[in-house]
Amino acid sequence: MQISKSIFTALFLATLFCSVTTTAQRMVIVNNADSLNHNEAVYGKDVQVLIGNVKFTHETAVMYCDTAYRYIVDNKIKASGNIHIIQNDTLHLYGKKLNYDGNTGLAQVRKDVKLVNKDVVLTTDYLDYDRANNFAYYFNFGKIVNKENILTSKKGYYYPNTNQVFYKDSVVVNNPKYTIYSDTLIYHTETKVSNIEGPTFIISDSNTIYAEAGYYDMLHDIALLKENAYIDGEQLLKGDTIYYNRASGYGEIFNSMELHDTTNNVIIKGNYGFYNEITQDALATLDAQLLQIYSKDTLYLHADTLQAVPLNNGEEKLIKAYRKVKYFRKDMQGRCDSMVFDSRDTTNTFYYDPIMWSMGNQLTADVIKMYTKNEVLDKVDLIDRSFIISEEDTGRFNQVKGKLMTGYIRNNEIYKIDVNGNAQSIYFPKDREHVIGVNKAECSNMTLYLNQRMVDQITMRVSPNGSMNPPFLVPDENLRLEGFYWLDAFRPKSKEEIFIWEELPTFDRGENRSEYNLDDTYEE
Repeated sequence: MQISKSIFTALFLATLFCSVTTTAQRMVIVNNADSLNHNEAVYGKDVQVLIGNVKFTHETAVMYCDTAYRYIVDNKIKASGNIHIIQNDTLHLYGKKLNYDGNTGLAQVRKDVKLVNKDVVLTTDYLDYDRANNFAYYFNFGKIVNKENILTSKKGYYYPNTNQVFYKDSVVVNNPKYTIYSDTLIYHTETKVSNIEGPTFIISDSNTIYAEAGYYDMLHDIALLKENAYIDGEQLLKGDTIYYNRASGYGEIFNSMELHDTTNNVIIKGNYGFYNEITQDALATLDAQLLQIYSKDTLYLHADTLQAVPLNNGEEKLIKAYRKVKYFRKDMQGRCDSMVFDSRDTTNTFYYDPIMWSMGNQLTADVIKMYTKNEVLDKVDLIDRSFIISEEDTGRFNQVKGKLMTGYIRNNEIYKIDVNGNAQSIYFPKDREHVIGVNKAECSNMTLYLNQRMVDQITMRVSPNGSMNPPFLVPDENLRLEGFYWLDAFRPKSKEEIFIWEELPTFDRGENRSEYNLDDTYEE
């Protein structure tokens, strides 16, 4: 098949025309200069020197300067003095020196550089502007002012089309309300939202915020914080993910929540919760845990839900634990349905079938109230159907029972027990290591004095009645007071076991118990 000469010529000319047109479109055009010099011997081949009120155009850009060297063949400009580039009538770029490549559209502007686009002003001494892709890059520190926000960093990319700035290395954001320090940050100039892409601190008068991922909405003061996130103010709040509203002070936490109350030496944990730094209300649930920190030990407590309620303008608080409460400390363990810690008098009150194991004793009552003094257990109140049991040896248990009971503690041991109302006791006195009898006593009120966990002396008041018999003369059924049940199998043996809940067996606990309403009891 042959192509006619005329058709071939037409195709050739069309191709040549397109090539020339494309090249012409890419060429930098000189629009004005007060003088133009072209001296090959002095400046080199194909070099023009333009001086005074120089104006170039290239595609959609207009460029001004005082002096320029135009390299015609390479299609490049080297300019100096009052550089001004206008892109699409919206972006203005200023500087003192310019290297411009017409083939790539790359403008390298140096010294006193300023880029203005709408309400964004970028200043630096070293900036490369890619006209073809419409983004600017600075690499030796730069500053962007966007209304009330001033952002600086060592390196930065500005994308006018998407209104984004990518900051890297030594990032600082100054806002009237706070200052941000970051390794990597992406800032949206229109929405005022900063995407956190690395270790970031947000510091204000009220708190310090840290995260390694997430975002901060500077316009609405709302943050989503991720990866080692925390808010450190009057209390320290941690979590895998924290949603935070600065105006309301509200923080919602998802996974690995920790609220550190250093004033009351308390840590609240959970896999979901919230905290309000203004009202200081807090709630934790999903594997919720309370840590009460003492100088020598820590109490670990688990419940379905933990709630902190501030008192006296937040200086004191109630911490409430709801449902399936279990706790562990080396010298004390226990369980109940609900618990309240009152920081005003550092008391823990346990409600609904509470059991406490301490110093070899099992303590039960309708309500148990534990007092501490100087971070040391000081005394315990057992309210209604109170019962203390300790195992003397296999199958033999010392027992004290009554309506109201107070155990006084010294050096982590109960040394005195006051029983008020329907007081009863059974204990096994010893001669050194051998049990010598069974002592049964009852009266209205009694006081027992203990020495090394053994009854050393007993004082009975109002209608006392007692007997002392050899153990073999007392039938087994008479060695238990009414309501006796040994529950050591349900005692948590470690802090990990506080998350294991087992229902107690049904047994006769004696007279009908009183009912307590947790909210009514501590209504403020």
